[in-house]
Amino acid sequence: MPSKTSPSEQKLIPDANEPAEERGPIIWSNALFLSLSPILTALAIPTYIYFYGHHWALTTTAIVLWIFSGLGITVGYHRLFAHRSYDANKVWKFLSLVAGAAALQNSALIWSASHRRHHKHTDHHEDPYDATKGFWWSHMRWIFHENDKVHDYSNAPDLAADPLVMWQHRNYWSIVFTCNVLFPLGLGFLIGHPLGMLLFAGLARVVFTHQATFCINSLCHMIGNQPWSKKDTSKDSWICALITFGEGYHNFHHTFPADYRNGLKWYHFDPSKWIIWTGNLFGLTSNLKRTEAPVRWRKRHDRQLEVYLGLLAETLPEVHGEWKVHVESASQRVEETLT
Repeated sequence: MPSKTSPSEQKLIPDANEPAEERGPIIWSNALFLSLSPILTALAIPTYIYFYGHHWALTTTAIVLWIFSGLGITVGYHRLFAHRSYDANKVWKFLSLVAGAAALQNSALIWSASHRRHHKHTDHHEDPYDATKGFWWSHMRWIFHENDKVHDYSNAPDLAADPLVMWQHRNYWSIVFTCNVLFPLGLGFLIGHPLGMLLFAGLARVVFTHQATFCINSLCHMIGNQPWSKKDTSKDSWICALITFGEGYHNFHHTFPADYRNGLKWYHFDPSKWIIWTGNLFGLTSNLKRTEAPVRWRKRHDRQLEVYLGLLAETLPEVHGEWKVHVESASQRVEETLT
């Protein structure tokens, strides 16, 4: 007997009779770099260690720069610039913009405008990394192709009016080169391992940061659970949260995108949330947006009701209709109590 799949899971299964999606011309620089850099890393790192040995500073610097650039994406690009889930002073913004550029994922303006389109059109054709087109498309293949919307910043007038954001946008490649080439090379010369530092703290660190971020666009729309909403394919995945500084609680995020937290509970692994919160203690961040408890309860209640009625329809279809009336009546009373 064929296994049953939910509507969102069915959308992720390609239709053999559906014509191929029209895509823009290939951007060969993107396609080659993103395809070959993981292979080059896997070959170059062990080869370097075999011939030249390993220095503790290589791995340490790579980890420090991974944390710095990774938080530039989560704390800066994503929660500050794309969603405006909190405010920050100029020092915080500047560091976030430099760190985000070090991750080599485009300028904050381009990244945020694209991400806002993703939230507005999730799982539809205008979603830049539409998960319903399959794993590889949402993971990184979408970056291989030209997109006529990539320089459309009409949904980000606030960012286009921000002097620091525009400074980074104009000087993006200079910052990238400084963070990913000049800085690692300089440190490498100090310890006698310039090539090793370029491989560890430059190439390998960028590759890992890329793949971790890409997992949010792909795996967090395919694996995990949906405790908050089933309006799209977003899912909560604690595994993805571990490698993305807390971004894995994706169903919560898509349900409440303006919330500065992705992991709601104290035990959810979301260091980005705690860094923003700590910044608030020292006056570096402010106006931290939180979804009010009654709003969360209402969403959680609706989702649990949906799950309950779905199970009832599968197991006891003969009483489903009658029970649905009673349950929805009780749900209405709960709604009136909350409001």
